[in-house]
Amino acid sequence: MINNFICPECGSTKIKSIMKTNNVNVNGPYSKVNEEIQCGNCFMDIPTNLFSISNENNPKDINISWNKIYKPEHLKNAAKCSKCSLFYWEIEQYLNKNKIEGTDIFYQSYNIHGDGGNLVCKICDPNSFKK
Repeated sequence: MINNFICPECGSTKIKSIMKTNNVNVNGPYSKVNEEIQCGNCFMDIPTNLFSISNENNPKDINISWNKIYKPEHLKNAAKCSKCSLFYWEIEQYLNKNKIEGTDIFYQSYNIHGDGGNLVCKICDPNSFKK
């Protein structure tokens, strides 16, 4: 499955990581997604089932499925900074380009209503990520 990874977002074959997902989507394209591959170039999380649906899938078919079915849904639910409005993959690209280390890219601000607060990224508040 991993041998045929070509990122439908950027065309890279570089894999940063493969992760299990905590799928809360009961319906829609992500309802059967259990793992995602994070591209080592653009840092986008791509569902692994795009590469395991059929051995006959080619990069063009995968690209079409990603752009028409999965990516629109991904954009609705992707983590985004409440201050700069960058998505997680844009933040990771910036951090990688600027050689800023660390796995944490967000913290969640306090919310007195108990509903979670806003995400703030490492770019907007770098001092909060210093040890």
